Amino acid sequence: MRFRIRRFIKRAEGAALLVKGHSYEDLTRKESPFRELEQAIVARRHVTLDYSKDEGVKTYAALAPFKVVNHKGIWYLAARDDDQLKTFAFTRIARLRLLDTRFDPDPGIEAKLLAEDGIWFREVSIEVVLKIASEVGGYFKRRRLIANQVIAKELEDGSLLLSARVGHANQVLPIVRYWIPHIRIISPESLQTEMERGLATYLTRHPE
Repeated sequence: MRFRIRRFIKRAEGAALLVKGHSYEDLTRKESPFRELEQAIVARRHVTLDYSKDEGVKTYAALAPFKVVNHKGIWYLAARDDDQLKTFAFTRIARLRLLDTRFDPDPGIEAKLLAEDGIWFREVSIEVVLKIASEVGGYFKRRRLIANQVIAKELEDGSLLLSARVGHANQVLPIVRYWIPHIRIISPESLQTEMERGLATYLTRHPE
């Protein structure tokens, strides 16, 4: 399956797919809906689908699909739901069906998909500022470890002030947790508080 997907990517990339990485999720037994999505995107046809969420299954009656995005090896459908751009994990999609109605191209969405580092798309993003300790600053200077990161300032002690515009807290929090104690969220302060509260809950549940 992986080799068939690689050939499929080579043929379709640029039209229906956007690949940001070099590893691909195993889509065994999912090739048929994958190709149907490609057809819908190229023909600009609305789709209906069921999507499995933690709280249950939700049916989307008329999505406008723009791209199938591979982010860090995982496939997502980027589609417009009414006027909001959303992402859907491909393996959670079921009962996909192409509709006869069509939607118009949207250069703004296409540009946003190309520019965004992650897969969380919001009309209003937030700016997060972090302080990176000098001991690990080199890692953040060599590559972008956080979506849309910009090194705002390098301090005299070698630490960094880093900013990033994100659409979802999960674009930041997993990285911050990974680099504890060498990284701290300066603003918004509520995000640092949220992370600390989550860590405190974890330690309460797993004291050993």
